[in-house]
Amino acid sequence: MELTHPGEMLKIEIVEGRNLTIAKAADLLGVTRPTLSNILNGKAAITPNIALRVETVFGGAARFWVRLQSSYDLSIAKKGFIENPPKITRYNFA
Repeated sequence: MELTHPGEMLKIEIVEGRNLTIAKAADLLGVTRPTLSNILNGKAAITPNIALRVETVFGGAARFWVRLQSSYDLSIAKKGFIENPPKITRYNFA
């Protein structure tokens, strides 16, 4: 199953869903257009600060966006962990 960066969901739900340009959405959120563009294109994470801005401007819950980003980040890390496992072993309690 292919992972979807939460920025893609933000793009669909917030920007496209409200017929906004990236520039207008960035202006409303008080961030630069490149900052928002990087998030929407999966090149940057939805930080807690961005999530709070989305909550304040568009409604919803910041926690939702933070959780999506955290789940995405963990899935990416797990994939890398499995593909290139570190040389560690489980500690067994006696």
